Amino acid sequence: MKLFLLLLFLVMGVVPAHSQLLKEKVLIGRVEWVSLPELKIKHKARIDTGAKTTSLHAINIEEVEQRGELFVKFQTLDSESKVVEVVRKVDTTQRVSNTSGFVSKRYVIKEKIKIGNIEREVLVNLNDRSKMEYKFLVGRNLLLGRFIVDVARSHVLGD
Repeated sequence: MKLFLLLLFLVMGVVPAHSQLLKEKVLIGRVEWVSLPELKIKHKARIDTGAKTTSLHAINIEEVEQRGELFVKFQTLDSESKVVEVVRKVDTTQRVSNTSGFVSKRYVIKEKIKIGNIEREVLVNLNDRSKMEYKFLVGRNLLLGRFIVDVARSHVLGD
């Protein structure tokens, strides 16, 4: 009887907290549309809970100095594959290893990202994703505390 009461207490105490947690987070699928409002572009993005940092397709990356600070000038693509030229202040650089174990240095910028109704400014690393299906990858730094991912679904937030 004591065991039954203990289990009942645990279930009653945990379930409401768990339900509250789910209500506060947004359910998303393995692929969702994201927008970068300041760049006025949208991307179909792969949601990757295994990636620490969010990543944006970038080519022709050049370091430029403005007012004594390091910036990068690069090109990316919008959802219609039109080239968009961007200049952003470098926040930091990262050494990132891909799934094959290859380590590369990547520039990291701060960018506002919007998924559904949630907009966050997060660190985004720049990477040539030409050979990849998705030009934008959402990492844990954007997901943390705000989203729950259902990998069996995609476009949960709509098209």
